[in-house]
Amino acid sequence: MVVCASLALLAACSGEGESGAGPGAATSAAGSDPAGSGTTSAGSDTADSGSRSGTGTGTAAPTGQLGAGPADPSFRADPARLPETRSQTLRLLRAVTAGPDGYGPGYERRTPYESDPADWPVLGTDCVWRQESLPAGVLGSLTRYSRLPAGAGKGEVRTAATVTVHRTAGRADWEMAETLEEALRCPDQQLRATERISGLNSIGAGYGANGNTSADDVLLEMGKYLNPDLGEKATSYVWDQVRLGPVTIAVVVEGGEGYAQGDLLAAQARAVAAMETKVRSELGARK
Repeated sequence: MVVCASLALLAACSGEGESGAGPGAATSAAGSDPAGSGTTSAGSDTADSGSRSGTGTGTAAPTGQLGAGPADPSFRADPARLPETRSQTLRLLRAVTAGPDGYGPGYERRTPYESDPADWPVLGTDCVWRQESLPAGVLGSLTRYSRLPAGAGKGEVRTAATVTVHRTAGRADWEMAETLEEALRCPDQQLRATERISGLNSIGAGYGANGNTSADDVLLEMGKYLNPDLGEKATSYVWDQVRLGPVTIAVVVEGGEGYAQGDLLAAQARAVAAMETKVRSELGARK
């Protein structure tokens, strides 16, 4: 189901779908709570992370909306199973966040492998990412970094999988909306000293829209990734993020000269789907 949503969003983001909304359109913000909210969820803590995402700058929610719909009726978090303490949050993050085996054969860990769960990336007004402490509305956020080494005439692929646990579903919803706003505000972004993404397009879909039948909200971003460590040519950048209640899941795939964009999307969708399944198993109401 995640694969279907990703492909439908890919077509819309590329201008090939039926949706009339353009880049930067927001997901449904119904029930969101901007006070003390966390925003974009992917964390990183090293110059080698090759990933982006972080909090916004406290801007108002975007006005455009795409695919606003009801919450996913197949998932309802059990309040008794939601983490409340740091140790409970870390246990959930480490149980859910994808490692190399989440993407397919040949992937391996990058060094360092995990981010600091207390770190939180922030996109400044200058469109440069920086690290700050977790905002009050976020219990924890963990990123794991993997890669598919270069070989057989193709370049290295770098990935990062992030899971973020918010205190409320409303705050997680606000994060999704601000992620879309960030791509509209900064279509070109500086990740690290030598890493950039450019030409970002983003599109989101609430449950029931654009093939999304697996999550409360889905977001897809696409652009170009420039990293001299991976070669002189710009390569693909694809970001997929979903929300299930108070939990957001994000996977970024970068690089891979010689790979078709569909190959990168397939690896990404595999990791997202596996993490969704784990979140449902860990937090879903027992039937």
